[in-house]
Amino acid sequence: MLVSPWFRLLFYGALGFSYEIMFTAIWDFVASNFSNFKFTGYSSIWSFFIYGTCSYCGEHVYLQTRNRLPTFVRGLVYIQMAYAWEFISGLLLNQFSARTWDYTHYEYDVMGLIALEYAPLWFCSGLLQEHFYEYLLSLSPHQSVESLERKQLEMTNANHVKMN
Repeated sequence: MLVSPWFRLLFYGALGFSYEIMFTAIWDFVASNFSNFKFTGYSSIWSFFIYGTCSYCGEHVYLQTRNRLPTFVRGLVYIQMAYAWEFISGLLLNQFSARTWDYTHYEYDVMGLIALEYAPLWFCSGLLQEHFYEYLLSLSPHQSVESLERKQLEMTNANHVKMN
């Protein structure tokens, strides 16, 4: 039996939420000309649900495409998914005056809902997410710590062999 879909959905939400907090902290540090050492990141609880549902759907896209599409093409698919999800989420949140992001100050924004400048970030984060998909889908909820460590070592060795 695999790790439950609810656990994976919550995990993906927490992961995306954490990514966003770290990204905004680092972004503000760079924007302050490396002078703001507070590293105060920020997000909205809405992003937890946005990242969770998008990544959960991304997991299913990955399972359908991992053996059919090259890595580069999958990265392009993840860009499209991220933009579509962010755009639709932004439109929905606008209906309740709850959208917390505004990209109108970017040169290549679409209605302030998405910024095309983030394409490389979405490309890389989508491909990074594949490792989490593989790992979570390989787990059983009753595995011991030792078997998890063995599985992690096997995956590390397999990735090392692929790279060589």
